[in-house]
Amino acid sequence: MKINRRNLLLGLGAVGLGSMTKPRISLGASSSRPLKILVLGGTGFIGPHVVRHALSRGHEITLFNRGKTNTDLFPEARKLVGDRDGQLDALNTGEWDAVLDNSGYVPRHVKDSAELLKGRVGRYLFTSTVAVYDFDKPDIPMRPPIAGRHGSALAVLTEPDSEDVSKHYGALKVVCERYVGQAYGQDSTIVRPTYVAGPGDRTQRYTWWVERINRGGDIIVPGNADSSFAIIDVRDLAEFYIHLLETDQAGIFNASGPAGVLSYNGMLEGIRATTSSPVRFHHIDADFLEAQGVDGRELPMWTPEFRFQGEFIENQSSIEAGLKFRPLAETAVDTHEWHQSLTPEQQEFTRAGLATDKEVKVLAAWRERA
Repeated sequence: MKINRRNLLLGLGAVGLGSMTKPRISLGASSSRPLKILVLGGTGFIGPHVVRHALSRGHEITLFNRGKTNTDLFPEARKLVGDRDGQLDALNTGEWDAVLDNSGYVPRHVKDSAELLKGRVGRYLFTSTVAVYDFDKPDIPMRPPIAGRHGSALAVLTEPDSEDVSKHYGALKVVCERYVGQAYGQDSTIVRPTYVAGPGDRTQRYTWWVERINRGGDIIVPGNADSSFAIIDVRDLAEFYIHLLETDQAGIFNASGPAGVLSYNGMLEGIRATTSSPVRFHHIDADFLEAQGVDGRELPMWTPEFRFQGEFIENQSSIEAGLKFRPLAETAVDTHEWHQSLTPEQQEFTRAGLATDKEVKVLAAWRERA
């Protein structure tokens, strides 16, 4: 009998992943009644997974977006065309049980949609980010011990009139959250994801690491990679969203995984456990990498400032609310299979990742120093 390597890996939990490989647990039976859900966005990375899962649960979906990306997706959904930036006419009428705002980055846009829909939707679920926390303050929600979520220091928008998302991403999300809370009160739900990974991730963050490790060879690992790290599979996030809507749960939730402590190095070792390619990790200290001009875009999801060890962002309240985690081995394998299904042209993402010639150069310099 031929053994399917993917199933073997997932069944064994990919040796070395430890507590990350808990058995998958179903979210349970379908909601007692189909929900009418309005999705602002829905065709990027997180959106399609959310819509796909919602449809599988029997919910009725309306998509509002510019109608420019993946327009062939979800022919069974109702589609409204518009723009968050002042072109909301398509939302002037209609009622929904819930709205899922996946595309709100600029406070003005979020305020406009929240106020326009008020009184015509039941629950407003807003996708925020753990970047709203001020990680330079001592009371960020890390465990152990578990810190209170609502009393934690948040980023401050130092340029109140700025809409520069690349510069003020976390602080702008703080203001967006505030507008949603002011408009909906207990009918608002805020989800703050960590790094999101899985099939469809075109950011070249987790995807780049999966493909780089599958290529094998000599690979740079930053020297402070023992620092704590958090990541969540996009499908787990999507299922959590729909579960929160089905159970009508209010609150603020950190969508942070896995259930136990994970390090950056553990994430990379976990990917390595899913491939048969010969891989040689070279641990290079952060100061040397900075001196070589290597940054967090080139070694995605890493920063020279990594410093927390044995701690991770509070997620127990989210677990109690219904958040489940699939094995990260599954995330790695499925991300690789998705990426390999793309054409060479589609695979040419350039938003992140260390160029091969620079990687060779940095490794040579490190060997020479040693």
